Amino acid sequence: MGLGIFKTYFRMIGKEYYIKIPIGLLIINWIIQRIFRINKHVPFSVHYTNNIKGFDKIKLGNNVHLNFAISGGTNIYAFDNTTIEIGDDTIWAYNVCIQTGNHDFKERNRFNLGSVKIGKNCWLGNGVAIMAGVELGDNVTVGANSVVTKSFPSNTVIAGCPAKVIRNLED
Repeated sequence: MGLGIFKTYFRMIGKEYYIKIPIGLLIINWIIQRIFRINKHVPFSVHYTNNIKGFDKIKLGNNVHLNFAISGGTNIYAFDNTTIEIGDDTIWAYNVCIQTGNHDFKERNRFNLGSVKIGKNCWLGNGVAIMAGVELGDNVTVGANSVVTKSFPSNTVIAGCPAKVIRNLED
């Protein structure tokens, strides 16, 4: 019998992406989410080291849920009057931060807000920070430890602090 019963259960409830997550991690995630109430508002498995705020303002494409469960250290903050959109098949590594608000340069008590949109089939490397107001096109790869402070078009590879285009994928 073994793990087969879990796979059958996940298929029955329509959450086949859970099959790709190690059962031990699923159990730890469940305990942290449902018993300790961390990320309790998120309706699917979230890695126990992640911090998701404003989930009701986050719009997710297809095949994105899996990243929330396996990519740890993710911090996603959607402030009031802003949204975060993450396109189909977008993936990210550990320690990614996506936020829709930043302190103002001069008046530290004031926030500059801006919605974030990440296109389809994007890849965010380890330690990437996506700042408020950024829009990434489809098929954008963001190099590790990059800080994305402005928008970029589709089919590009960006990296750096601040991020800049290092390669165009259409060439």
